[in-house]
Amino acid sequence: MADKYVLEQRTAYEGASGSSPYPVHVYKHKQSEFRVVVCPVPGLVCNMSVCMPTPCSDHKGTPHTLEHLVFCGSEKYPYRGYLDALASHNLGQPLNASTHKDMTLYKFVGLCQEGAANVLPAVLDHIMHPIIQDNHFATEVYHVDQEGRQQGVVLSEMSDYSYKEESVRSLSLERMLYQESSTYAWEQGGLPQVIETLTRDEVVRYHAENYSYSNATLFLVGAFDEHPVSIFEALDKVDADICASPPPLKRGMPPLRAKREKRRMDLVFASGDSHAGSMGFAWEGPPIEDVECLTALEMLLDYLESDPASPLRMRFTNRPVPIANDVKFSLWHHFPTMIELSFTEVPFASYISHAAAAAAAATTTRRNTYSSASYPSPANAFGPLDLAKLHDDTNSLFAPNYYRKQLVSTLTYIADYWLADHWVHFRDYMTKRVDTLEATFKRNAVDDKHANGLLQMLSRDAVAYHFSPGSIERSAPNFGTRSNMFSMRRQLIKDKPLGFWEALVQKWLLDSQMAHIAMIPDPKMRIQIEAERNLAQRNRIEKMTPGELAAMQQRVAEAIATTKICIPQSVLNSFPEIPDMAKVQIPQLSGFSWNLSGAEYAQSPFGIGRVLVTPSSEDSQFQISLPLAGLASDLYPYLPLFAKLITSSVGLVIPHSVADKVSQGSRLPKVEPTEMPLLYLNNEQVDSAVNGSFNECSAFIGERANYTSTGHWPVEVLTLFGRTQTSDLLSALDLLLLKLLFGDFGIDAIFKAAVKESKLLASRKGTPSSLLIDTFQWIRLPGLLDARKIAAAGIYDTEKKGVGHPASASSLSGNESFGRALNIYYQTSFMSSVTDALTVALSGDDLVAAHANRVSDSIARIRAHFSQCIAGTGMIHITWPHAINIDNACGMVNSAAENWNFYAQKWRENHRHSTIMPSSPPLESSVHYRADSPSNPHPRKKRRGVIVDTAPTAVAVSETSKPKDARTVASKDSSLQAVSPINRAGSKDYVHVSSPLGIHIALPSLHTSFVGIQLPLDIQEHPLESLGVSTEKQLESLPALDCYALRILTIIFCRSEGLMKNAIRSRGYAYGIGAHPKCEDGHLAVYISHAMNPRKALEAVWEITELLVSEEGWNDSINDFQLNLARSTLLFRCYSGLTQSLASEDAFALFRGFSGIEQYLLWMRKHVESVTVSDLRRVFLRYFAPLVSKDKPESALYIVATPSTSAEPYDKFSKELSENPYGIEFRSMPFATLDPKVDV
Repeated sequence: MADKYVLEQRTAYEGASGSSPYPVHVYKHKQSEFRVVVCPVPGLVCNMSVCMPTPCSDHKGTPHTLEHLVFCGSEKYPYRGYLDALASHNLGQPLNASTHKDMTLYKFVGLCQEGAANVLPAVLDHIMHPIIQDNHFATEVYHVDQEGRQQGVVLSEMSDYSYKEESVRSLSLERMLYQESSTYAWEQGGLPQVIETLTRDEVVRYHAENYSYSNATLFLVGAFDEHPVSIFEALDKVDADICASPPPLKRGMPPLRAKREKRRMDLVFASGDSHAGSMGFAWEGPPIEDVECLTALEMLLDYLESDPASPLRMRFTNRPVPIANDVKFSLWHHFPTMIELSFTEVPFASYISHAAAAAAAATTTRRNTYSSASYPSPANAFGPLDLAKLHDDTNSLFAPNYYRKQLVSTLTYIADYWLADHWVHFRDYMTKRVDTLEATFKRNAVDDKHANGLLQMLSRDAVAYHFSPGSIERSAPNFGTRSNMFSMRRQLIKDKPLGFWEALVQKWLLDSQMAHIAMIPDPKMRIQIEAERNLAQRNRIEKMTPGELAAMQQRVAEAIATTKICIPQSVLNSFPEIPDMAKVQIPQLSGFSWNLSGAEYAQSPFGIGRVLVTPSSEDSQFQISLPLAGLASDLYPYLPLFAKLITSSVGLVIPHSVADKVSQGSRLPKVEPTEMPLLYLNNEQVDSAVNGSFNECSAFIGERANYTSTGHWPVEVLTLFGRTQTSDLLSALDLLLLKLLFGDFGIDAIFKAAVKESKLLASRKGTPSSLLIDTFQWIRLPGLLDARKIAAAGIYDTEKKGVGHPASASSLSGNESFGRALNIYYQTSFMSSVTDALTVALSGDDLVAAHANRVSDSIARIRAHFSQCIAGTGMIHITWPHAINIDNACGMVNSAAENWNFYAQKWRENHRHSTIMPSSPPLESSVHYRADSPSNPHPRKKRRGVIVDTAPTAVAVSETSKPKDARTVASKDSSLQAVSPINRAGSKDYVHVSSPLGIHIALPSLHTSFVGIQLPLDIQEHPLESLGVSTEKQLESLPALDCYALRILTIIFCRSEGLMKNAIRSRGYAYGIGAHPKCEDGHLAVYISHAMNPRKALEAVWEITELLVSEEGWNDSINDFQLNLARSTLLFRCYSGLTQSLASEDAFALFRGFSGIEQYLLWMRKHVESVTVSDLRRVFLRYFAPLVSKDKPESALYIVATPSTSAEPYDKFSKELSENPYGIEFRSMPFATLDPKVDV
């Protein structure tokens, strides 16, 4: 290293307060411009990335296409799948890459420096010397199949992305601002209609012009040495190429357009409905080199976007009738920089019909017993609400210049009045945000995708050296331009006067030229696009002669044949040894756990108390899980709305007996006694306390947020989550408990929360991200419309060309199960019904007041359930970033439990004489008693005995009821089982159909197709509490071996060059495929995304399954080498996320019956290391082989979702799918058929 590289620069990035800085060492090659930037960060993960500046000059997507072709092989390693295998072999995930507007990043993420060094030479050879063949170009980028259909991986990926509203809006703003000679005026990924014009020769030429070692920068961020000798030894193998590299590319980007043809541009986009569009605005930002100005502007924009009390929020979103659902600022670090402001879900139709909704803010109608006079009058952003002016304020939002005028007037108000009048609040908010950003930075420092992660910030400095007019004249790049971002923020808050911040608004948002885009929804556009695509497909075939068609089919067949992974065994044998997993250091942790099920806590909902000590963390956090067991089933649908209310902007209505405790150690203002029976704190006072106490807070159903995104069945708990500074932990927890029990959940608050939730559900329903998961869960669970009903011939109406609404499902008056009540299909209809009922009721219609009362009483009954719940199966989980002794840990758990009991008791006392709707069950019916209570007739799970500590040292447990009495050290050979405390009943209650069933649905929101398969699965994954045997004893027999064998097998199938993924993606049928064994939830799922040819993609799954059923096919495809690769990948996945999610993983382990995260990791690792090829064969034959069984019917369920088109009848495509040898009958049904009709 000393002979070939010189230390060019040394700097350091600030860590969070109290943490050591992250040093940065820049090494430059002596004979070229190639640089190695090393930034050691304590932790598990090593992130090695190669940054290449890649400018665009058209919409063909050349840099994106090249990124894909790099992985197809290189001169030294001409084997498809070589990089994937090598990376997996070295305790890393398969190599990945991302193409940005001005750069491409090739990334390897692994668990050790040794593995990164082993992979580096092959990575560099693939980047610098890729084999770009016609066959690779055909399958990876673009080709036309024998039916005239366009296919290709890049085409599939961009076909959905390029039509998204957000993508169209941002690209259009960039084209309005930047000149065509700038890379920022073009779509780097490519637009589908232009990708087909790209040629292989253009890609080869682009590589020759832009890819060289002098342009490249190697970044090493994470668990690397400051002087990583093994990395430099690996670089020695390519040193001759480095020395021969040409001078670097330097091309300053031009300034923004001096003049624009239009100040505003109206764009029509493909939308599922015509209810809402969006508005986009853009301005030129400060020069990238003016870091102080950029940082100050980021702080200002963050305040305007994030603070609920900011004028932008109050003017556009936080008002009785919102004229936007969300506001988002982005400061893009382009050259020059760009400020982007977007308003989403802007109502496109007139708001005349919604005028009654504004009355929600003025009404005092509540079902509470206290006087309405204790509530303040509502106000909008600029004073008292004037309902008479509501029409003028919200009508014709898309009229020329109307929205622009609203924005300009608001920004003018901010600069002239608001900042001066709210100067103290503004400074306090920004000060708190610095603390939050520090904690976020520490968690995401090594995250290669995070905008403020080290890799992204360093790579922007590298690219500035090539493209920024202010940096290209420098002799070397300046790394670390944002290295002191926290101290700079604090200095700006301290030193800069009011006039400085007012001038920022004036200069960059008012005086600068503004670009404006109005996005107008068109629900017919998607159908038109798909129809045009089908017409073009037919025209291609009709124009070809039989000879041309045969030649094309031959070329495609040859291209597909080359995609087969065929790495010689001699090459595989030359791989270095897999790095020793024992050298991987998991984050330091220790913990104390207590059993809270004794007599002292008989009136508590909690069964477990846990304090996890994680010195690697910066902030504290808590996770309070309250049981739902015993909750009336008619209240299930209201749970997401109730969780939303907890984190909404609401006031507090508290009894006098709580006032003194609220004022102690809380950021809430002191409450002075009055003659009123209840005291009131308004929402601004509460919001101020919340913003001052939390770095992050949320409330959700289940043990993990966003459980629906993975198809995971939630644990039946309501979880309160908070991330805070250590000094604010208990007071922050108190705030959420107070909002849960004493929040002002009146009709107006419920209405606002329901409207937001309804919009969120409507925007997510039917979208690619969760379409298959949502639909499978909806029809798999027993209900009035499930898979059995769909399979029944009686509900089909052939005259309507599909499935008709079954009469029994037209209106769901009965109670749905827990899973179905939370499903998006039910929730969308339910939340719409809630908002409709409240809207009409708030307009003064007494005839429907009962509907509103039913909603508010349901929310009150949920609150009553929690206040009276003594199930003893909940959890108090606290994460503490500093060393702590057992007494202090006990004190925190005690305080949390005692505060809950105190507040719950006061709520019960205050509502002792309350009444609710006569049609509703009395409050007492929601009380759930403890499992060991003689008054509870229902059997419950075995009570948790002793909870074993996760620390390698002493363990704190409680043999008595109260944690402060805990002093006993648990024996390591204790036979007491740590059982799962939480109910998940019904998670495997899937309906079974007598034979495989396929469902085809067409959606206007799609541009590509999605395919899903689900099969029943009954495998043990975690310890069984019913055995009464310790986890250690159970582990001896490896009871979850099949579960982990199946997980490894799905990795073999679906990794980057896995068997199924290669058969689908490399042929251009679809962009992605994943297989997911959800053992705990009782199903095995296969999902295919962004398919250009869904039928061929499905046939490829069957093809690979058929191949592996035979002994010969299995032996040719699956071996110990494949097993070891997948084993390494699985271990990486399990360990790599611990740095960021250690606390949640520890809580998750407790929910599953483990004593903590270390016991869970031991369980996982022991099983993973024990899996053999014969185990893989066994689980394949049992769970995958039935997919292609012609003799044994299997209740597999298929869903194929395609774009809507008027070109073909509904049932034609399903008939084509039904022509399969496995007896699977596919039936088409309108998407709307799945929607229930729910009345509150």
